[in-house]
Amino acid sequence: MPRPPLHSTDTMLDAARALLLQHGVRAATIEAIAEASGAPIGSIYHRFGSLDTLIKQLWMRAVYRSQASFVAAAEHQDAREGAVAAALSIFEFCRDHPADARLLASFGKEDLIGATPDGPMAAELAELNLPVKRTVTALAERLYGQRSRKAVDRVMLAVFDLPYGAVNRHLVGGTRFPSGLRRHLETAVKAVIDDAQ
Repeated sequence: MPRPPLHSTDTMLDAARALLLQHGVRAATIEAIAEASGAPIGSIYHRFGSLDTLIKQLWMRAVYRSQASFVAAAEHQDAREGAVAAALSIFEFCRDHPADARLLASFGKEDLIGATPDGPMAAELAELNLPVKRTVTALAERLYGQRSRKAVDRVMLAVFDLPYGAVNRHLVGGTRFPSGLRRHLETAVKAVIDDAQ
């Protein structure tokens, strides 16, 4: 049975994330990640092949983590409850996983990966947001009986734009969420979903 690696992939990615958040994109060099994680430079290159691949994996890990609870929450038997739960799952992800949430709030994909990803991960990166798009479209159909642009845009506002808008400045600024923010967000989400217009 092979011995588990001394330095885990998550340890290396966590070190890169901390460098990005504390000092910006240029600070996340292989040498700095090695020093911060305690992993030898050779081990990092062996694991990822390049800094570019490491950063792509870091970004994708944060996106997959944020999507998992969102998609699961939206599958509630009641469509309205599913929409509210999906929106609140974003709030909860940001509250419970602030480092990943700050990474997504502070850096756009283009900042870390480029506008046109290439290489072996290009296809995976191109499809990265499909689970959210499918979930939002399915919610629109369940809530309003249609997949029209208007219905999908309304659900997107309620379950995605509102929660990220509510927490974004706190994430980027590194400040605590105000008390009552979750409750206010829930009220706003329900108001958009229930609007008869």
